Amino acid sequence: MNKKVWWKGFFWSINLLFLAILLGFSGVASATTMNAENLDHLAAGETIEGPGFFAGNVVKVDGNVDGTTFVSGQDVRINGNINGDLFVASQTITINGTVTGNIYGAGQALTFDGQSESDVFFAGQSISIGQDASIGRDLFAAGATILQDGIIQRNLFGGGAEIVLSGQIGGDVNIQTDSLKLQDGANIAGDLNYKGENEADIGTGATIAGDTDWEFYETMDRGTTAVRETRRPFMKLVWFLWSLASALLIWFLIRIWRPAFWQNTARPLAEQPLKTLGVGLLTLLVVPPMIILAMVTVIGIPIAVILGAVYPIALYLSRIIVAVFIGQWLAKRFKWPELHKGVWLVLLGLIILGVLRMPPYIGFLSSLLIVMAGLGSLVMAHHRAAPETASVQTELDL
Repeated sequence: MNKKVWWKGFFWSINLLFLAILLGFSGVASATTMNAENLDHLAAGETIEGPGFFAGNVVKVDGNVDGTTFVSGQDVRINGNINGDLFVASQTITINGTVTGNIYGAGQALTFDGQSESDVFFAGQSISIGQDASIGRDLFAAGATILQDGIIQRNLFGGGAEIVLSGQIGGDVNIQTDSLKLQDGANIAGDLNYKGENEADIGTGATIAGDTDWEFYETMDRGTTAVRETRRPFMKLVWFLWSLASALLIWFLIRIWRPAFWQNTARPLAEQPLKTLGVGLLTLLVVPPMIILAMVTVIGIPIAVILGAVYPIALYLSRIIVAVFIGQWLAKRFKWPELHKGVWLVLLGLIILGVLRMPPYIGFLSSLLIVMAGLGSLVMAHHRAAPETASVQTELDL
């Protein structure tokens, strides 16, 4: 049983990676569908052919989408029908409509009171499965608080500080939690397997058709360490997804502003990799002392302020530059087509870099090389662009 739970958890984690694609496309939606009030709305009765992209501070999907749907914003409300998978990331998410495919949701507060014909993957601070909700297959949930009052046709896999079950579950329940409550009316058709420090509070009106297995989860200092260790993998996953999505969004916005920026900036890394690494290392070591020395003199304070603002931005962009290089190299090596303005290639590069930075010791070395490569390529591309521009202008004058 434990092997099955771990396999399902791994499968859930891999699927949540695709949430990063959502914010990569949100730039497209924000550039084409948001109005002056930063509201994206598909009115009731309207039907569009997918894939559908929606983004804004407030997003309302009251109509129907025939295809995979990507949604991002601060307040998202899905009341229409989605004929396909739904990917949504927002601070608050409310789903009252019908989704035929899988649902992938990440946010602070998630409320599901609609109909899903497939699996549901939720990650957030509070997750609520309403009384009118019906999930056609499995529910995978990770959050601080999980409340289930609707119908889950098959199994429940989850983890959280507090989990309250009040509805019907057609299969097994496999969860890890500090506090588990089964309210009167809760009905589990299969087994209840849970892991935690405290035994579950099972109401007299709750029904469990299968076996109940509680595995005590021992802590070192009265729960603090256990809670921290339990949440650490989830927080790492959330941070990984957030860094992936934000980098992809920055890439897309700069591409809109300057379409050739990323390709030109990554060129030195492809043409002169060793020299690029050397320039990057020199820049990494020299700029911080320059900022300190400039701050000592009154005249140099403006320069120090400018360098202090530009330097961290350049460090952040270095990872995206290397990801662009990796995506271009793989596309050239395996003759892949550049689809959707190259977003898939950049996403693949970012995922590869994220995986390389995970191991404790190798991760530090990988991060250093990534910064050196990206920073050196940025400096060389900018340094080389100035003479070329000047020569072109001289020829025009002649």
